[in-house]
Amino acid sequence: MFYWGESMKFKPLLAAIIFVSLLATTVPVSFHGRSIAQADEAAAPDKDKQDNDDILDGLFGGGGEISSGAGKQDEVKDSAEDEEEDSPVKRVVEDAYSDVLKAWQAEGIKDAATDIIIHPNQFVTPNGKATLTSDSNGYDEPVFTWTDDLNAIDLNVTAPQDGLYQVNIDYYSTSDKIIPIERAIEVNGKYPFFESRRVVLPKLWTDENATFDRDGLGNETPASQKQIKQWQTAPLMDASYFTAEPLRFYLKQGTNSIKLMNLREEALIGRIVISAPEVLPQYEQYAKANSLSKADSSILVVEAEHPNSKSEPSIRAIASGDATVVPHRDGKVTLNTLGGETIATSGNAEENEQAWQVGGQRATWKVKVDKAGSYQLAFKYLQTGKTSMPVYRTIMIDGKVPFQEVNEYAFPYTKEWRNEVLSGKDGKAYQFALTAGEHEISLRADAAPYGQVIQTIKNVMWDINTLALEIKMATGNTMDVNRDWDITKQMPDLPQKLEEFASILRKQYAALKKLAGANPDQASNLLVAAETLERMSKEPEKIPYQFNRLSEGSGSVLQTLGVINTKLPRQPLQLDRFYIYSDSKLPSEKAGFFKSFFNSIAAFFKSFTRDYSKVNADDKDAVQVWVNRSRQNVTQMQQLINQEFTKKTGIKVTLSIMPDEGKLVLASAAGNAPDAALGVSNYIPFRLAARGALADMNQFKDFDDVQKRFSPGALVPVTFDQKLYALPETQSFWVMFYRKDILDALNIPVPDTMEEVKQILPELQRFGMNFYLPLSQTGGFKPYNNTVPFIYQTGGKLYTDDGLHTAIDQDEALAGLKQMTDMFTVYSVPLQVPSFYNQFRDGSLPIGIADVTTYIQLTAAAPELAGWWKIAPYPGVKGKDGVVNRTAPGTGATGIMFNSSKKKDDTWEFLKWWTSEEAQVRFGNNLEAIYGPTYKWNSANVEAFSQLSWPKEDIEVIQEQWKWLWDIPRFFGDYMVEREISDAWNKVVFDGYNARRAMEDAVINGNREIKKQLTDFGYLKNGKVVKPLHVPIMPNMSDMAKRGDEK
Repeated sequence: MFYWGESMKFKPLLAAIIFVSLLATTVPVSFHGRSIAQADEAAAPDKDKQDNDDILDGLFGGGGEISSGAGKQDEVKDSAEDEEEDSPVKRVVEDAYSDVLKAWQAEGIKDAATDIIIHPNQFVTPNGKATLTSDSNGYDEPVFTWTDDLNAIDLNVTAPQDGLYQVNIDYYSTSDKIIPIERAIEVNGKYPFFESRRVVLPKLWTDENATFDRDGLGNETPASQKQIKQWQTAPLMDASYFTAEPLRFYLKQGTNSIKLMNLREEALIGRIVISAPEVLPQYEQYAKANSLSKADSSILVVEAEHPNSKSEPSIRAIASGDATVVPHRDGKVTLNTLGGETIATSGNAEENEQAWQVGGQRATWKVKVDKAGSYQLAFKYLQTGKTSMPVYRTIMIDGKVPFQEVNEYAFPYTKEWRNEVLSGKDGKAYQFALTAGEHEISLRADAAPYGQVIQTIKNVMWDINTLALEIKMATGNTMDVNRDWDITKQMPDLPQKLEEFASILRKQYAALKKLAGANPDQASNLLVAAETLERMSKEPEKIPYQFNRLSEGSGSVLQTLGVINTKLPRQPLQLDRFYIYSDSKLPSEKAGFFKSFFNSIAAFFKSFTRDYSKVNADDKDAVQVWVNRSRQNVTQMQQLINQEFTKKTGIKVTLSIMPDEGKLVLASAAGNAPDAALGVSNYIPFRLAARGALADMNQFKDFDDVQKRFSPGALVPVTFDQKLYALPETQSFWVMFYRKDILDALNIPVPDTMEEVKQILPELQRFGMNFYLPLSQTGGFKPYNNTVPFIYQTGGKLYTDDGLHTAIDQDEALAGLKQMTDMFTVYSVPLQVPSFYNQFRDGSLPIGIADVTTYIQLTAAAPELAGWWKIAPYPGVKGKDGVVNRTAPGTGATGIMFNSSKKKDDTWEFLKWWTSEEAQVRFGNNLEAIYGPTYKWNSANVEAFSQLSWPKEDIEVIQEQWKWLWDIPRFFGDYMVEREISDAWNKVVFDGYNARRAMEDAVINGNREIKKQLTDFGYLKNGKVVKPLHVPIMPNMSDMAKRGDEK
């Protein structure tokens, strides 16, 4: 077996000869009872010949042209041509809905004209006919209860004619989790297009109270959320809303099989209607059909911050201090708008925080109209999220889009509040026919106008991945700046391909410019990417050693396009109020000059006296707690403390935002430390405890009961000299992420060990894909979290049991370092990955190891992949006993108590309550409900975590991995040992050292620093032990995992 190694440096001709010599041999990948080679042979008898041709084409630049992103939009090709011309990633998943729909229409397939109703008693499950329940919550017939343990239901549909149909489902949510109901749909045994792999049935949410509570400073706080349980009817839509209309499905005349598959969340299911697609009328048609006379002069004002329902709980009220916004209170946080874009601050980091920006998010207001007639609609809005570009909303009245012109209605960029009267291109306001009585007005975020551009950019990204693979194969994956390349001899069409990609990107920029009516700032990097491609096309001989500019480096074309495709779908809009009116003058959207002037002056002077770290009124009797989290987190924490903890115990607690946790050491030294601190990184308690600044938790009588809440290994970094100096708050996890759609299509099993990872690499790399290790994303310095799993899983440890030396030169640790480096030098996993998240989305890295940060990114910002990525435990090392060792760190933030506190008992009661199951569940669910999935809470309380709004199957995987959690012991000189392990990795990978030689210097430097620190802190004197120091000793992890199973 031969692998393209990073350190292999030989001429292209030799590379070609070696590769060709290997073509006659098929390398099977076999484990878990399956052989990939055998599976491929069964699927395609001539596959060896085709693979040989593909590799030769990659080496010598022959073969078919790579399909361009634009070509797929304009041509309908048969499946054989698609198989030859599509990129490797495209071959393993279905085409996009827009391409499939165009192909159907090009074949003359038209919309159907009839409806087909399927009742619940016609559903078929794997056990036969579906069992129905009469407990239907008001439905007019018995319904089907679809629980989590049922994977799919089948529908047999007899279509009277060939045609395109849409699917409408009656459903009722039975789960209280924040997660939406998700299903997939197959027609006649296959997914008709990629978007059919995930469709969403939204739940309904509302504020618990009609008014906002106020904190101790008089500021309004976001309302808690509750679910509205009622029957809903929803057409199946593109989950990303890149298509504004319901999805169309092609049914042939006669019997068709439709399979609905359960991705997430249980529900009651009523009738399913396979219906003729609804065609929206033009405004002129609507006006003629609804010829109500103009209503009498009137104006109805609706405050946007109080919607009656919304499709997601995170669509929430946002505070605006602008004097033009109603209501307005000087100097106080007033939640007076809906949606928009604010800045969330966490420590020193700032990030944009959108409350209503994802395609499909819908807010609904109930209004009462006194008299029937035609009315106009106007919205007072602010849109600063897309500079020089519009965002879009679909307007619905009583659940229906009245006419085509308000489907994908544009709200242009504006830096000031303005009234947008819904009107046509001629400037005439639309007249909406409303009968007397109650109506619902809904606005739904819509990304459809950007959908085609997003898809085209995605196609270009796929094609660049394919081209990058060809370049790697042609150069032997050798990026040597000291050799001359004549790449065009092997790939004569390389400059042309780069120019084609650049041309496509320029066309997409022009399309966005036409849409915006101005230069679209958010997409300006399309031109930067195009210019880079054009420069590279003019100097192709430099491409082999400027490869990072194309696809792998930070700021590469591929990364740039990935960032653009992440931003384009976002549709942030901030509403103050809207008006339903007739023959009336709208209130001005601007405040008067004097009001604005005096408001600005008042805000300026108050900024000198306001303490931005406070979220509660000062109280000398309260326990003082500093919190290293964003204002959103701290506000919710303080609210929960006031409502729950203080009310029950009488103990007052005042939280303050801590902008820099590094100042805790200085505050302690200066005698200004608080009673406690939360959100503290797990390496800081050791630094403080070693200086005597922290109170040990062991002194409290109920300590033993409290510590049982946490994974035993999570206590390791906060243990010093056999005493515990912090309680874990949050807990991360290192698991394997994989694209189920891609692995299934390639018949690649999910690896369970690192050896199995090595076995699947040739098959992945054959398709231009690879495996991701966290070591690829950290530049030159490799932190403990990324290196320690390799050492732990081979039985190694960081320190000797007496704490006097590092143990990284022992055979077990050396085996870990060798495995860690072999993955790069022998098995060619990528050395640098700017963003695993982006490359996981585009499919070039469909599998890899990552932590909770990636999980939240994919959950919150990759809706198109929801349901088609999964997680599995860390692929470990199988021991002699047959048990796979998956040991990895995972402790997150912690809570500490200072030794200087005069309220230790009260502080302990608070820390006990805060880390309890009840408090953690309430806080975690509230936080995610109000602020969305980016605020998903990963509690360190193991029982509490199982009750949070994480998918059940993911909780099971995470808790399985937590059985193997053993974190990094924080110790004297640990920073030096961490650095030396990183340096050893660099020496092996880049300088060709062997593992043992690389570790020799590491051990010398590490031991020197440990000895120096032990001497400084009084544990050694003249090289002799003055007082013993205990290091947490790793137990037999297999036994610990088994005990976890028994629990």
